[in-house]
Amino acid sequence: MRRLSLIVVIVALVVSAAPGEKFTVSGFGGYPISHSITSMWLAGPDHRPLIMVYFHGPEEWHNTKWKVDSKFEKGKPGWAELQSEKVTLRLSMNTETGEAEVQSGKFKISESNTFLVLHTGEPSVPQKIISLGIFDLPASKDQPASVLLLRANPQLMERINKEAAAGEPLAFCERDCQPAIGADNWRNIAVTPPNKRLRLVNTPDLNS
Repeated sequence: MRRLSLIVVIVALVVSAAPGEKFTVSGFGGYPISHSITSMWLAGPDHRPLIMVYFHGPEEWHNTKWKVDSKFEKGKPGWAELQSEKVTLRLSMNTETGEAEVQSGKFKISESNTFLVLHTGEPSVPQKIISLGIFDLPASKDQPASVLLLRANPQLMERINKEAAAGEPLAFCERDCQPAIGADNWRNIAVTPPNKRLRLVNTPDLNS
């Protein structure tokens, strides 16, 4: 188990297995969307997410130190976990049964592969897990998978805004949000002031 001061991680593990066995879940990723929301996903060998989850909570709830743990084995289910002093984010996937676990909830990915968890980082309030439906989950490229998904599906942004309406309105991170780490090392996304609803703006050139 490792301790990181950043919530954003990209992990891919390779372990030995019997000949002929293949990875079904081979890694995970995460990216902070705003000061109140972050994302996490499990990915297959082709780097495409198998499940995408957005976690919403109080302002700056994810700006803390995290312990990171995960396990991916060929031919077996995989899981990843991020743990801080106040909250644990956990995803697991069994591709043979088509069942995924988001926090304490179990779901069929044939019915929904994208989720929103409300009240994350609020120990006194029960978390609420909302199925957002089936989406074509893109692999991370010049931007993380969770951002590409929102850009391609404006209706998903609207749904997240609606479900999180009782909390702070969502806006993409400004420059002081936590940076991504890992091979891709995405830069932070420039945004409008946080008093606006969640909406996308142009992303800076990653090569500049």
